[in-house]
Parts: sequence; C-alpha cells; structure tokens
Amino acid sequence: MVTPTLRSIARATALVAALLLLVGCDDKGEGAAAVADLTLREKIAQKIMLDVRFYCVGETVAGGARDGMGRGKNCTRPVTELAPALAEMITRNSPGGVILFGDNLVETAQIVRLNHALQGAALASGSGWPLLLAVDQEGGRVNRLPREESASFAGNMAIGATYPEHGVAFARSSAAAMSEQLRALGFNTNFAPTVDVNSNPDNPVINVRSYAESPQVVAELGAASVRAFQQGGLAATLKHFPGHGDTSVDSHTGLPRVERTLAQARATDLLPFRQVIDAAAPALTMTAHIQYPALDDTTLVSRHGEEIVVPATLSRKILTGILRGEFGYRGVIVTDSLHMAGISDYFTQEEAVVRSFAAGADIALMPIKVRFPTDLYQLDRLIDGVVAAVGRGELSERDIDASVARIAELKRRYVDRDWVLGAVPEKVVAARQVMASPAHRRVARELAQAALSAIYPVSPGVLPAIDSSVDSIQVIAPTEHVGEAFRLALESVSAARVEILAPQVAASSMAGGGADLVIVASIMPGESAVERGGMEDLPALRRVTLSPERLYGEYRRVLETARANGSKTVFVSMRSPYEAARFRALADLHIASFNYKAFIDRDNRLHGPVYEALAQALTRKAPPGGRLPVTVQAGLAPIAPPGS
Repeated sequence: MVTPTLRSIARATALVAALLLLVGCDDKGEGAAAVADLTLREKIAQKIMLDVRFYCVGETVAGGARDGMGRGKNCTRPVTELAPALAEMITRNSPGGVILFGDNLVETAQIVRLNHALQGAALASGSGWPLLLAVDQEGGRVNRLPREESASFAGNMAIGATYPEHGVAFARSSAAAMSEQLRALGFNTNFAPTVDVNSNPDNPVINVRSYAESPQVVAELGAASVRAFQQGGLAATLKHFPGHGDTSVDSHTGLPRVERTLAQARATDLLPFRQVIDAAAPALTMTAHIQYPALDDTTLVSRHGEEIVVPATLSRKILTGILRGEFGYRGVIVTDSLHMAGISDYFTQEEAVVRSFAAGADIALMPIKVRFPTDLYQLDRLIDGVVAAVGRGELSERDIDASVARIAELKRRYVDRDWVLGAVPEKVVAARQVMASPAHRRVARELAQAALSAIYPVSPGVLPAIDSSVDSIQVIAPTEHVGEAFRLALESVSAARVEILAPQVAASSMAGGGADLVIVASIMPGESAVERGGMEDLPALRRVTLSPERLYGEYRRVLETARANGSKTVFVSMRSPYEAARFRALADLHIASFNYKAFIDRDNRLHGPVYEALAQALTRKAPPGGRLPVTVQAGLAPIAPPGS
C-alpha cells in the first residue's frame, strides 16, 4: 500500500485542480486541456489498462516447477493487497487503468484498501492522473463481487425472460444496484452490459450473457442498463462490438468468424449498438476478437506468416469507419483482453497494441501479464515500442492526443474525487452499508422469481410438482455445491426427504425404485474462461469429470429410469435453455433458470435466490411467469446413452 507523502499530497491537490478545470471543458474540447502537459510516453501509458490478478515472488508453484528463466511456470497467488513492486510499476509508468477479477476481491474492507492503494500509486506518478478501475460485473455467469457479502443478480438472459411482463424494470433496477455496489468499493468502470444478440444456440461464450435473440429487445434492455449504470455514476461498457452472438468458437481459445451478409449484420448484430449509442451514450464500447468479413474482409499477415481476415479489434473500417464515422460514437473504445487467443495466437503484444490503436481503439486491455518480478518492466518496454511506432509513422500523435482527450473526459465524468482522496476507514463503513442493502437483495430475489420460465407448455396436472403426496425427492446435480443448494432450498418448502445423486451413479441407484419426484439440474455447456476470469483458467476448465456427450447420456438414462419407476420428472436448465430440446419427451416439466450461482455460508445458510425461486415454483399450481427470450427447438436427436 502506498503511504501518502508530501509529494503525493501535492500531486493529489494538483489533480483536484486539474479535474475541476476539466469540468468547464465543453463537449468540443473533450478534455483536451488535460492532455497538453503529458509527454508522449505518458499519453501512451494512459491508453493501457493492466490486470493485477496474480503476482508471485519466489517459489509459489506446487512441485517447484521452473521455466528456463528460473521462474515458477504458473502464478496463481491472487493480489489482494498491492505489492510494493506493483505499486512502483504503476507510479513509474502511470497506466490509464487497472481491471480486477474475483480473485482480487475477497471482502469489502480488503477491496476498498486495494482500490485505494491502486489510486494512491497512480496519484504519485508523473502524470498524477487517477486510474480507471474496472471490473466485469455483468451478473449471472460473470460475477466478480464476493457473494457472501453482496447481493448478486441473475444475468442478461434472465432479464430478457422478464421483459414481456416487466419491460425494462429489472434491467434498470439490477444495474442501479450494481452501480451502487461498485462505486462504494471504489470502482468507476464496469465492463457491462453485453448487447450481443445470441442467435447461435451453440455459442460457448455469450449464450445466456445475451438478453435475447431479438435485436430490438436487446437494444431496449441494453439502453436501460447503460442509463442506470451511468446515472449511478459508473461508466458502462457496450460489448462486444460489432457483435459476438453468432459464433460457435470462444475467442478466449480461437478466432471466431461471423458469416453474415452486410444486410444481416445491420439488422441483427449492429442494431443494438447503434440504438443504445443513440439512446444512452455509453461511456465505453468494447471490441470483439472476431472476424466479420461482411464488415471488413481486409487481410493481415500473422506473426506465423499466415494471411488472415482482420479481427474486428484491429479493423479501422469497423472501429473508426462504422463505430465512430457511421454511428457517431464519441465515447471511449476499449479492446477485449489482448491475452485472449483470438489476438495473442496471431500477433505479438506490441503488434496487437499498435494495430488496435491504429484501428481506433483508445484503450488496450491487458496487453501484457505481470506475474513475477522479472515481468515488472514489460510495461516500460511496451510503451517504448509504441513510442517507436509513432516515430516510424505507424501511429499518428494527433490521433493519440484525441484518444487521450477522450480518456481524460471519461475520468472527469466518472472518477469520484471524494472517494479517491477520502480516508479508508470511512469508505469501508460506507461500503459495508451498501453491500448489506436489503433493497439490493430484494431486487435479486424478485428478478430470480420473475425470470423462471417454462421452456415448453405445461401439461395440466403437472404442477404443483411438490405437494403433500411427495415424500421423497431425488436431485441429480452436476456438482456437490449445486446439490447442496437444492437440498437447502427444497427443505425450506417441503418436509420430503431430499437425496442428492451424482449423474454417473444416479440411474443405477434408482434402478430398484425411485423417489416421488426426480429433478435433473443441468449447467451445460460447461464454464467458459470469462466466468472464472480469463485465459489462465483454461487448464482447469479442461479438466472435466464427464464429457458433454457422456453427461447428457446419463441424464437421459436417469429420466428414462424415473419414468419407468412412475416418478414425476423435472428438467432444470440452469445455464443454457437450448439443451432442453434433447429431453422434451422425457420430463414432465422443463424450467429455465438461466443461473445456478449461490453461496452457502458457515452456518449452512443458503444465499441463492435462484434456488429459492425454483423451490417455490415447484410448489405452485401456476407455471413460472418468465417467457423464454430465445427459441428452443421442438426436439433434437438425443445423444445415445453411454455404451450404446
């Protein structure tokens, strides 16, 4: 943590004066007055946002694995307090921002101290500019705040399911609550909402992060969310431009390609971006690492000598031509993480940054990894490389000035001077009050209940699935945590005996006779890297117990066995609703919850609105009130059972 000195206090005072000066800048100036005193190096640094997710000093790797430089091959020690070396790196270079992940965010007081220390390091730098402190807090699949302390909200597709009955109410109320939470903790930027139109059921990375398959619904909900975030003082981010919804490849692991015509692109993927920009003026827009030949079929040569269609992140036609020129967007353009394989497999760190800046991006997100002491000067070298690119004429200093002016204006609007310069103890007290807000928890419960959707029409007599005749319930749960959350929720509404079974043993356990009610809970497809954090999580994600084919085969066996036993059957799609088509003929009731996240505290109390909502819905005669915002096919060819 950086200790205030006379020098840092003087810089903080100068910062306040500079920010107050910026208040008087007109829109035409876009914060240009703040750029004049920066060196070229400082300007480029403002265009870079780092992560400080992990940092290791000395031997921290199990087994003592070393690379050729004598370092541990992997670092998984989360940064929960700012190491002096990281603070010095920030002070030395004055980067424009830092993004934090769930690993960095343990509890309220710790988060406040970490964010305060990060801002302190930035204030002590040569520029004295504060940081954009960013996080991916979308709700649902992508939730970074600790669930034991703060209300957590279902994600976008859950909100989309409430739209027919509630309009934009939940988009507005959940974003307003998240804005209060993040601001209290010291964040000023949220990389949300996602306004991709999920038109591909096999999309592994967007899917339920999308509001709907209707571009107009996505636009209306996205605009409401942006307005609520920004009215709450938090910079919102549209992502992922020009639209990641029709892909079947995760850009964390590859480079997706969208095969639409130009007319289709304008009617589907581009429509929400254009409408939200017009209606809500989002502070930031994030690029997508996708190829979209209908928008730009220019080719580049990769670092391996391969000729490829330019990714949107590096396309001047897409970022400057369409987003700025055609759509008139005046906010800040930030790249998606440049760690991701959709860029890093094809371009060096410096190439990716220079090309993204040349395309029109204002901020390069996570272009380098700082994990060990030997990484601490990577940022210096990267900035030097971009300075050299300006000298070679690859980048225009005039464009850089305009870009940094947009960043200055963003900071003027959204950096909370009182928070940055205030005392930590008072900020901790205030943040704890916000995190404990009963109003936030009420919104989370109401959203979970309103979002539950029957995937297919409910036959007469199916509901209530739990009544006085049900003495035993079996839940087939993909993880112990999901199973325990179901147990606690079901025991709160019924006196029935609840048994939790793993998918691979469930059918054989039921062979001798089943329960009155069998619930199959599915969270397929599996997690993508974005849910846990990023590229460094891929090795863990690949270690799955059962393949999707095997798991679906087990679910089928379970439902067939339950039906033979005369049990009632419920299939709950807790992630993607599309999968229910495989089991339509085998379950009496199919429910989409769009979310499966929960927290069980030390006293074995459940903090999981989605499980509570599901348990209550199964005791009611009326079907759930949500309406599926995507089309699920009438039926798919089922995956064959294991061994067939």
